[in-house]
Amino acid sequence: FPAIFGTVMMVIIMSVLITPLGVLAAFYLREYATQGPFVSAVRIAVNNLAGVPSIVFGVFGVGFFIYIVGGSIDRLFYPDALPTPTYGTGGILWASLTLALLTVPVVIVATEEGLAAVPRGVREASLALSATKLETTLRVVLPAVMPSILTGLILAMARAAGEVAPLMITGVVKLAPALPIDGVWPFLHLDRKFMHLGFHIYDVGFQSPNVDAARPMVFATTLLLLGIVVLLNLFAINMRNRLRRTYAAVAV
Repeated sequence: FPAIFGTVMMVIIMSVLITPLGVLAAFYLREYATQGPFVSAVRIAVNNLAGVPSIVFGVFGVGFFIYIVGGSIDRLFYPDALPTPTYGTGGILWASLTLALLTVPVVIVATEEGLAAVPRGVREASLALSATKLETTLRVVLPAVMPSILTGLILAMARAAGEVAPLMITGVVKLAPALPIDGVWPFLHLDRKFMHLGFHIYDVGFQSPNVDAARPMVFATTLLLLGIVVLLNLFAINMRNRLRRTYAAVAV
């Protein structure tokens, strides 16, 4: 159960982080930025980020999130606990942020494709009815592009749930002493280390002294991880289909 909980919790936190970041970046690049060499270079960089090995993101997460950001948080808010780190060590927050960087290009690209599919006449009609640019974006364009946003989120969730390499150096452990959520204030403890099904598969399958005896556990955990990914995707797909039907009804 702790590995299942940690996997789902990490995916949820990552989704909460990448959705606004990816959507805002896509809207800026497509709707507000002046098209030119700089915007083209940013798009190329975003597309190339999708091809960077995941372990590179893990190293960046350790160097930037844990050592720099986490260390600064400890010095500012937890000086009494030093030299024992609170946020200056691996945890579910830093692992989720690392995977957010890994998967945000998927959300940006999917959202941009959705924005490109919205007819220009829809925007012009809204502006002709005295709507501002911001009102047009929020009330006309954003609802139309929501299915594309969820498509990008589905792809991002599927990739993040199976990633292991970045997590191994940003907060995942073999046995976590406590869950990230409990009954003690503030209830959600983002600084805690966590367990993950993907790492559990690696640990049982390759670090066990008796690999043959551990093989059934590896297969069972793999099926469980696949099942969780499928359930999360089905939930997101159901939301996307509902939004498509709603937008189609409004458009008619």
